[in-house]
Amino acid sequence: MRPQCIPPPPPLDEHLAAAIFGASDVRGMALFFRLKLATHLIGQHLSAQLKEDALSHARMRLLILLMVEKHHGNETGLLPSELSHRLGVSRNTVSTLLNGLEAQGLIVRQLHPDDRRQWLIRLTPEGEALVRQRAPEFATFVNTLFQGLSEQEQQTLIALLDKLREDLAQRIAELASSAQTPPAP
Repeated sequence: MRPQCIPPPPPLDEHLAAAIFGASDVRGMALFFRLKLATHLIGQHLSAQLKEDALSHARMRLLILLMVEKHHGNETGLLPSELSHRLGVSRNTVSTLLNGLEAQGLIVRQLHPDDRRQWLIRLTPEGEALVRQRAPEFATFVNTLFQGLSEQEQQTLIALLDKLREDLAQRIAELASSAQTPPAP
């Protein structure tokens, strides 16, 4: 079955926006929906490209993360909870990914030397070889996702997304900080 392309949402006029959202300025909503749509379409494109074998985009991301960690001197591996946090997925999702990668012989789980209740995850030599083989193909493919944008547009988009990420991270930190501060009596 061929994935369907989702059209952009219809524009909201000020009156409809006020009726639905209680505000006439819906630029934030328009940006939000377009970011979600672009992310969804990128995911569909990646899934279609990687469907050829059992190495999904999520599995590839996990393997690349382990490879980067190893490159930075972490020979022991990462805890599943660290993988979950760094990949931005649930622990259940990480568990499923790890089960598949272990069955493929691309990762191993070893008991943590200091806490025998925890597991460390690291690449096998086969996993490392696969990352070295597939990462250049993956990078080339990902670069083609943005070929509709000029180099200047790509740089502008990177700068804007970095700015948005920094602002959102600061807001999250402020919310966490205010949640930990007890109210004044």
